[in-house]
Parts: sequence; C-alpha cells; structure tokens
Amino acid sequence: MLRSDYAIKYNNSPNIEVIKELLSIWVLDDDFTYRYFLRGLHIKNNICTFEAYDNQFLVGLITAWKSEFHPYCTYFAMVTKPHTGFEIESILIEALYKFKEIELPLQTSIWESSYRLKTFYEESGFLEVRRTYSPLLRTSKIDCKQVFPEFNGQETYIKDINSIGNHQELKFKLINLVIENYKKSHIVNPVGVHSYEKWEELIFNEDTILNGSYMVLKEHEIYAYSLLHYSDTPNQFEFGWRGTKENTDVRFMLILTAYQINFAIENGVNYIEAEVDTTDYFSLEMLKYFPFSPAPSLMTFQKRNKNI
Repeated sequence: MLRSDYAIKYNNSPNIEVIKELLSIWVLDDDFTYRYFLRGLHIKNNICTFEAYDNQFLVGLITAWKSEFHPYCTYFAMVTKPHTGFEIESILIEALYKFKEIELPLQTSIWESSYRLKTFYEESGFLEVRRTYSPLLRTSKIDCKQVFPEFNGQETYIKDINSIGNHQELKFKLINLVIENYKKSHIVNPVGVHSYEKWEELIFNEDTILNGSYMVLKEHEIYAYSLLHYSDTPNQFEFGWRGTKENTDVRFMLILTAYQINFAIENGVNYIEAEVDTTDYFSLEMLKYFPFSPAPSLMTFQKRNKNI
C-alpha cells in the first residue's frame, strides 16, 4: 500500500546547487545519471520539475523535457534518496501524468545495474526499447588486404570524406544515406523533420575528423560510410555514424572501420570509443566483428499509456 503523506511540489525554478549536492549524495559515482538529470533540468525545452518531500526533507526529484531533434516523445529523469518500496517513484511519475503539458510516450535511460528503477519501470508498464553500449577498442594495426581479401579495390575504391570538398553531388548522396540509415535505427523514437543544412552541419561538424572518416565508392555511388570524431578524452577517438547502401554491403563498412583503426595508430591514438545502440544494425555488426572491451549497458524505457 502506498503512503499518502509524501508532499509533491512543482518547482519551475529549482535550486541548482542544492540539487547538485543531493545528486552527488544519491547517485555517488554514477556520472551518467548526474549529467542526464542536470541536462534535462538546464535544457531550454524543459517542461517541468517536481520534488517529493517526506515531512520537510527532499527525498525525490523528477524533471521532463522535449528534444528538438527527437520531438515525438517526452524525456524525463528521476532520482530519489535510497529507500525501500516504490512510493516515491510512483508519486513522482503520477505527477508527470497529471501535468497538462506532458505528452506520451515518456522515455528515460538508466544503467542496467540500476535495479531499483529497472524493476519499477518494468512493473509500471514501461517497455525496454533499446540498450546502448559504450565500449573501448584498443587500436592494433590491421592488414586490410589479409583480413578483407575479397575487397580488391578494382571496381570499388575508398576515399576520405575530406576529399569531397565542393563536390556537391557526392555530399548530397552521403547526407541522404546517413539520414536514411539514422531513421531506420530510430523507428521507436522517430527523428523530427530537419533541413538538409542541419544534417550537413551534424555530419561535417568541427569534431568530425574528415580525413579519418571514409566512404566506399563504386561508379560514383556511395556504398558505405564511416565517421570518426575527436574525443574530449586524451589519447582517444570516437567512432561516429556508419552504414551502407544495402545491408548486404556491411563488409564495406567493416573495412572502413579497419581503416579508421589504422588511422588512429598513425596518429598515435591508442583507443577508440563506440556508442552502440541495439537498434542500429551497423554499429552492432561493428561490435560483433572487432574485439571491444566489455562494457555495461544503458537501458532505454518508454511508456505509451498512463495505466500503472
């Protein structure tokens, strides 16, 4: 039976420093949850924040926001002080349901080891829609001709994306192939309608390593692409979006990944981090093929109705 003596307070101007202090106590070394909650709190499209009190003590927080890039769900993050039962989680979620500006589905992400929230969401009708891994790959020189002997380079050839330059037709084909594959991997949380210029800005971002990002070309058509990015972590790069024209061309994507590993070695970089979603066929194929380090997963949950 749920306690009824918790007090819920709507707060449209929460004390950020107090929240930071509580988060550091409640989540300890869980840097993702700490940053995820604060990002939702700070974002310009924040919708609401509710606080749960036991007598005069703050015992739980929930904040919700919208994403301009994925506008068709409402994101939220919830944190509570350690306790038994699910009373605090239940009243915070109920407060979201009752808030007039909240649109379903609701979506949130937690570590697989966050067993309390995992259990609560599953028992409350949330569905797991994706897992995300962020493993590291230690770079090691790859003999591409030996590993991929069927890629003879006679009919197909590899170019780095920096070589596109002002070749508008190739750039147009690359951007549209990226858009097509991104949409396929985000069916459960569709991407919004964005301009060609927006996608161009994302792909040719300042952190994209253009001469370490590659394409497979055949008869002026792009059959595969693989992006590489700088990282804030020293001695590390990050794998970016990758894909192919057809799923049967996945070997092309893998050889581009091998080229990127060799590129990292040539530039004295020992590690490359990946972000692998289980809804992304191409990143999963990369994870299967190359010897990434073990890594925990983030679980993404969605709720499409208000019934608990």
